[in-house]
Amino acid sequence: MFEIISALIPFLLLGLAAAGLSRVSGVALSMVIVPTLLIWGGATAIDVIAFMLLFVVYNNFTMETQDVRLDYKDLVLFPKWRLCIPFILSLVAAFFVPAAGIAIFMACFVLELLATVYKRIPENKRPRLHRVVVTSILSAVVTAVGAYAGPKIPGDYYFICAGLAILIITGFAWYAGNHRDAFRGPWETIWADFNLFLGMFGVEASYYPAALTRSIPNPMDRMLPMITVVGGYAGLMVVFGIYNIFSIPSLITAIGAAVGIRLFGLYEFPRNGSFSYLAIGFAVAAVVCLYLVSPTPLGFDHINTLVSQPIGQ
Repeated sequence: MFEIISALIPFLLLGLAAAGLSRVSGVALSMVIVPTLLIWGGATAIDVIAFMLLFVVYNNFTMETQDVRLDYKDLVLFPKWRLCIPFILSLVAAFFVPAAGIAIFMACFVLELLATVYKRIPENKRPRLHRVVVTSILSAVVTAVGAYAGPKIPGDYYFICAGLAILIITGFAWYAGNHRDAFRGPWETIWADFNLFLGMFGVEASYYPAALTRSIPNPMDRMLPMITVVGGYAGLMVVFGIYNIFSIPSLITAIGAAVGIRLFGLYEFPRNGSFSYLAIGFAVAAVVCLYLVSPTPLGFDHINTLVSQPIGQ
């Protein structure tokens, strides 16, 4: 038991440290966590992908509920007694196929969260529901494709590609922050397509769009973090279905990040001026460190074995 705790403590501290760095600079949590996992040398492509997909689903929920207390009476799809529906469906499905029970419960959870966030947006600022649905489907498709393709990248090149993904998203955010009329038409489509990187490398920055000062604000910016959760769920189903992996270290890191967010709060992006140069600096520094180390992936076999064995051993 002590060995398991000792092995998981670094992941708890990783989540706490990532939340602290994000609070100071505004850098996306994934741009801290993904390089760290790779630099440690233990993470293979599938380890990173399974880790980050679960982390994003849990962490975006934490960030959305930072200042809001959810009440089961105020839910949108499953309020009051209807809250029993997901539990009943999950239990019935789990009786026949245990994995299906988990999948159904998570699907209900993600849909409820998406609907709740949408309802909280003032009516005059809400994006059209059709756009939300279409963008969510796009996010799910590209993330699922990325989750399928990512593990096929050779290990010697995977960390290079992950670093490039971080630089591409950061570079785009910097450019968009300095060109406030650019990409006005395909804005949300571009950010949904970036979830290909979420599926392949675990890299995402869905809170950046709302932080970028645009000449004409896009109402979809508020929904993009939840649309990314939809993509994360789709990617998780691919990983679980093909590789049968559930990342316990990811859950511990998500708890650490949640504690950090509750303690430190969230970074307040300025509403005028360009994108945060401190966030850019942290992202670039993480990639530079990653490239200098040039890690060799070994896999999380040791810790996976620890958390799967009986407690008494």
